[in-house]
Amino acid sequence: MKVPDKPVCLNLGCGSTYHSKWRNLDIDPIDKNIEHWDAKNGIPALNNSVDIVYHSHLLEHLQPEHGEAFINECFRILKPMGILRVVVPDLEQICKEYLNALERVDQNIELAIYDAHWMRLELFDQMTRLSSGGEMYKSLLAKPPNQKFIIDRCGEQVRPLLESENKKQNHSLKAERLPLHLNLKNLLRKLTNFSTIKDVISRIFLGNSDYKALEYGRFFLCGEIHKHMYDRISLEELIVKIGFNNVMVQSHSSSLFPNWSNYCLDSTDNGYPKKPDSLYMEAIKSK
Repeated sequence: MKVPDKPVCLNLGCGSTYHSKWRNLDIDPIDKNIEHWDAKNGIPALNNSVDIVYHSHLLEHLQPEHGEAFINECFRILKPMGILRVVVPDLEQICKEYLNALERVDQNIELAIYDAHWMRLELFDQMTRLSSGGEMYKSLLAKPPNQKFIIDRCGEQVRPLLESENKKQNHSLKAERLPLHLNLKNLLRKLTNFSTIKDVISRIFLGNSDYKALEYGRFFLCGEIHKHMYDRISLEELIVKIGFNNVMVQSHSSSLFPNWSNYCLDSTDNGYPKKPDSLYMEAIKSK
């Protein structure tokens, strides 16, 4: 597909995956090449002004009706014949892997019981967890024996978490060794922080049960929880409903956008998928 010499490329909710030649937006920017952006405020771009809109593992964090409004925003800003590329966790693949793991359990295959446990977490934990990381994070810290299966499912992104326990312990040891006056300074800084004061007041006036409800409400709204899941059928239905044409499933390295792999948004430097558990789908905005 032919695109302009200097295409306008938008990467929404980029996290730590961005390219300096793209316009990258995220709610918590980690680099000067990333703009601060909240999906609730729409997309800061003019009508018919963008050649490709890309977002990875973002849509599932929105309620279905908000997801539809968001895809409609993508349609608004794309030029005629512009490309939409959506990447989400693949519900179909998750279900198949779960059923395959159960079959291996029935066959008494080694480690299959751990694989089935992990697939249950993929199905439910990110939609039901009550605190950041949930049971998936706890499972990774526990160093399960099926680490290869988990890395094959989720990519190299989980490897640091499998090694993070010792780092956390080392950090706490360093904190304990701080001089007394520095420990007191840190404590005073926490106690005089506005959010800390507000939190203490909330605890006093709400009581334990209502405060727990407040904590859960804060977490539910923070954006970490999955609010919906998609497979290739339901995602295509949504995209077509908005008005896109030529909807097709892609891979981490294939795209209608020329030289896609060169940007390393869905691929690692050595060509492997960054998030192997993904469904990749593209569509064209009609003229």
